[in-house]
Amino acid sequence: MTDFTGAYPVQHSRKNHGEAWRRMRHFVAVASAFVIIGVILWIDIATGIWQELAVVSGLAGGLVSFLLTVTVLDRILQRQTERRWAPLNRIALSDFLHTLADDESEITPGPPAARTLPAVQSAVGTSELAEEMRRLRQTVVDERDRLARVLSSWAGFLASSGDYEAILTHTADIAWSLDRVRDATLRVDAAGASHDEVQHALDDLSDRIEQCNRSFAAVIPELRARLVADSPR
Repeated sequence: MTDFTGAYPVQHSRKNHGEAWRRMRHFVAVASAFVIIGVILWIDIATGIWQELAVVSGLAGGLVSFLLTVTVLDRILQRQTERRWAPLNRIALSDFLHTLADDESEITPGPPAARTLPAVQSAVGTSELAEEMRRLRQTVVDERDRLARVLSSWAGFLASSGDYEAILTHTADIAWSLDRVRDATLRVDAAGASHDEVQHALDDLSDRIEQCNRSFAAVIPELRARLVADSPR
């Protein structure tokens, strides 16, 4: 049986860099907030100016309260919520992972492999091309339905029980990529008898299939990393 939560080598991607950038922005925001609070307190201690400017002192006090709430209190409450709902969060993330992993991963050892769309095999002008487009569209519709079911089941819960915005967004991006593949198959069918037009439509379809498969592959390590992080110590 595939180990969905075990240790795995880190895989770098644009999404990993996006998550690191998000954390860096949060750190900079927290550091800046504490600098501002420190300056306000220093002015109060060193000059007593707030006693002379009542309105400005009130605004400064409100700013301090706002910064403490945004940078500290909200984060504490979020972590408490994540700990309280951790068992259900793990079930939700596992459901996402099983939905996005290849069917063979359920019965084979090792890390789960991402689901993939098949590459186009039929050549331009062959009688098999139209049938392959029909099968590919059906595959895309099936994959889209799988994603829609897991998102409708868990998106609202995860959005309110922790910091899962990135995972939800990346999963929704896969659904959008599937829609683009479906639209590209329709353009192949509509290209007509022109060899160049059909070939151009097939090239575009191949690019979109590759992009969709990359999206599938990128979200798997992200889900596994979060499952490991959320597992009880």
